[in-house]
Amino acid sequence: MGKRERRGIAGRGVSRKRGGFTLAELALAMTMLIVALISISAATLRSHSLRRQNRERTLAHNAIRSISERIHSLSYITVENSPTTWVQDLLARYGPGGTIGNQFDVEGLNPPGAAGRVGSIQIVTDETLTDLALGVELGMPRDLNGDGDANDNVVATARLLPIIITLTYRSASGVVTKNHAFYVVGF
Repeated sequence: MGKRERRGIAGRGVSRKRGGFTLAELALAMTMLIVALISISAATLRSHSLRRQNRERTLAHNAIRSISERIHSLSYITVENSPTTWVQDLLARYGPGGTIGNQFDVEGLNPPGAAGRVGSIQIVTDETLTDLALGVELGMPRDLNGDGDANDNVVATARLLPIIITLTYRSASGVVTKNHAFYVVGF
């Protein structure tokens, strides 16, 4: 075949295929990859945030349960040992200025302010306080000493004692407050 014939074959529209991608295909693939990476990153961040919130919630519930059990246990022991002074014994331990005090920290939870503690314990000895004033549902005011009059302070005579445990901590979602109200019985 001569030069002329070879040119004729190439000139008839037969072309070689080129390998690779066009610039438009590469741009589309990169865009899809970037969108996928951003979506995965957002999902991962949200997952970490939810895991942290669940951990904090678990720490808070465990702390409330632990403190509640300690108060119930002390109440039971003091009623058995000295039924006439069980309220004073509870206040001496968990009241303001008590041996343990009415405030506590929870490891892993941060207080909302620079100073302060995460948890507080309120022992209610005033029968006249209402649920609205206490901020919890306890059915107050209530006759706590069984004398038929729900209008006095019952430090020395209570048979039923409301306790309110409050946790306030700084979370990834903001400041969280949890209240747990319960009664201890003095007989």
